[in-house]
Amino acid sequence: MTRPAYRRWLGGSFTGVTLAWLLLLLLAPSASFHEAGGRAAAVAAAGTYLIGGVVCHQRPDRSFHPGGAQMPVCARCAGLYLGAGVGVLAAGARRRRGADAQPAGTGRAPTWPRWVLAAAAAPTALAFAAEAAGWMPSAGELRAAAAVPLGVAVTWVASLVIRGDLA
Repeated sequence: MTRPAYRRWLGGSFTGVTLAWLLLLLLAPSASFHEAGGRAAAVAAAGTYLIGGVVCHQRPDRSFHPGGAQMPVCARCAGLYLGAGVGVLAAGARRRRGADAQPAGTGRAPTWPRWVLAAAAAPTALAFAAEAAGWMPSAGELRAAAAVPLGVAVTWVASLVIRGDLA
């Protein structure tokens, strides 16, 4: 079955925006702190920090500081966005292999995405609960690692829906 052109365009756009955002998050600390890349890089970095402030609390004690500069998002958000990059690439690779997410003619949306998303959210939920209870230190690496599966799953499922592979 051939996908409509708008689905291909939306899927490609979603992939591009997701990967561009991840790249901006990774490069912004260097561009802002070390003034690398000139004025255009400084403007892009400032915009990244501005958008990061809308989607994240940006607390310094909960953020990574590569090269001495704070990232535009906290460690948990960084893990989510890293996972998002992996998830969007996984959805693209799955599409190229030609696998179908839903058998034709069932008329119902599959339930497996809900289970995948719930399982992927479990590490983040457990880390959050363990931190709140005082059982686990509030380490950035642990927060980020726990969030990666959720980022992968949400973006993978969203990519499948956008591309029309999942109803």
